[in-house]
Amino acid sequence: MRVTNRDLRVLRDLALSQVMFRDQFRELGYFNSITRVNTRLRELRRLDLVRRLESPFFGQSLYMATKRAAEVVDARISSLIEGRTSSPRFVQHALSVTNVRIALQRKSSAAWRFEQQLWRKIQGSKEHELRPDGLLMASLPIFVEVDMGHASATRFKEKLTAYQALARSGQCQSLYGFSQFRVLVVTTGPLRSRHLRRLQPSSAEFELLVQTFDEVGATPINPWS
Repeated sequence: MRVTNRDLRVLRDLALSQVMFRDQFRELGYFNSITRVNTRLRELRRLDLVRRLESPFFGQSLYMATKRAAEVVDARISSLIEGRTSSPRFVQHALSVTNVRIALQRKSSAAWRFEQQLWRKIQGSKEHELRPDGLLMASLPIFVEVDMGHASATRFKEKLTAYQALARSGQCQSLYGFSQFRVLVVTTGPLRSRHLRRLQPSSAEFELLVQTFDEVGATPINPWS
């Protein structure tokens, strides 16, 4: 079987998305039918480029890129494939991020950048690490955080403090290629949404948007163990 350009795009996306299920490949536009998705994933599994994760708690098979896929994808991405975990919380969050990405890109043709492409250290009086779940490259770029309700108030404040440090540092242009941004937090429900809004610094130098999965038009992935 020949590895096509579409296969390379699928493997790259799968490596950066970390884990995906069948319908997500179709909704992202790689295939136009469930039959085509199933057939191609089966062939990529036969080549040991994709592995399937079985879960009794999820209605579809889950897929991850294998170490062998590192031989055919971009060298900058290949290192991301090794050492992946498949813990329930990790999988739940990764699948939910992709659902949010799909929902946002239905409304916008803007490009998407992945978590692994966005990690940065913000230098200042104190060093901050910024690890957004994604970035929608709209006319005013939007960093995306997907909140499954697990983060404590302290941890969430740390995230907002890192964005505040980025806004104040003057480093955003050199680190990301733009100088202004918004932050969109997608969370589980109205109560959690109100709670997170109250955590925004009073002197924030960026716009914080907090919306539920329902408001964004995305389906959250229910937790399992």
